[in-house]
Amino acid sequence: MSSRSPEGQNTMVQGYEDLEAGDLMEIFHTGDEHWAIYVGGGEVLHLDPISECPRADSSSTYSSGNIRAVVKQEHVRYAVGSCLYRVNNYLDQVYRLRPVNEIISSAREMIGAQLEYCVKDRKYKHFVTHLRYGTACSRQFCEEPEPGDLINIYNIVSKHWAIYVGGGDVIHLAPLSEDSEAGSSSISILSRRAVVKQERLQDVVNGYHYQVDNYWDQWYTPRLVSKIISSAKEKIGQVVEYSVLDWKHKNFVTHLRYGMANMAQFCEEPEPGDLIQIFRIRYQHWAIYVGGGDVIHMSPK
Repeated sequence: MSSRSPEGQNTMVQGYEDLEAGDLMEIFHTGDEHWAIYVGGGEVLHLDPISECPRADSSSTYSSGNIRAVVKQEHVRYAVGSCLYRVNNYLDQVYRLRPVNEIISSAREMIGAQLEYCVKDRKYKHFVTHLRYGTACSRQFCEEPEPGDLINIYNIVSKHWAIYVGGGDVIHLAPLSEDSEAGSSSISILSRRAVVKQERLQDVVNGYHYQVDNYWDQWYTPRLVSKIISSAKEKIGQVVEYSVLDWKHKNFVTHLRYGMANMAQFCEEPEPGDLIQIFRIRYQHWAIYVGGGDVIHMSPK
């Protein structure tokens, strides 16, 4: 459908000149993401929460329970608001997309329909995925992990990381507090104790979306799979300090795969003009690097 490169599809934008009919749009809101499908003429179609329920462009106060939503067609600028988005036809390499005229006609037939909406089950994403590919599928059902893979798990307010060790199992840092498992929306930013566990991937994911995310492979060579697995299993049962704020769960699995506990901020030296994506607890912030260790950004008063 498009000759755009994957790199181009991953570029965050606020204009819509490069959108093509049938494109899936991933919209980044504070504390969450929202999805829409572009139907041409500057218009998108998406699930919009009804009445007093939060809009797609609201803050992170979404309810985790079911609410009603209506299928709405509106201009890109209203659906996106001041947020960034990217074209993310993320299953094009897995499924054959439907003809564009079928995508658009099916989408417009749904306008005005009301259905249950829930942030946890990501129905807004499945809705547009179904229109593009004819199947409601998230990546967790489409990408089979291999031993040594990093697993990035998305829940309502944060991310959690694990490492796949084969046989359907992962090893990860599991908070000891009863209300702080990977799928919980009540994870505290305060330090707490966590134990290294081997558990079933499906139990750790707990119904949320995940993807294989070996994000440092383009810079570093992964260790031998046998060493990754043996190192991971040697750590089972260890108890460590855990905090969402310090991303120890991510550093833990990164160290297992690459032999180093590194975050991007410490490994990649920016150059003047570079965009800096800053991951905060419940949202993202952006700045532009101007050299000499300085950035320019929008700062609330």
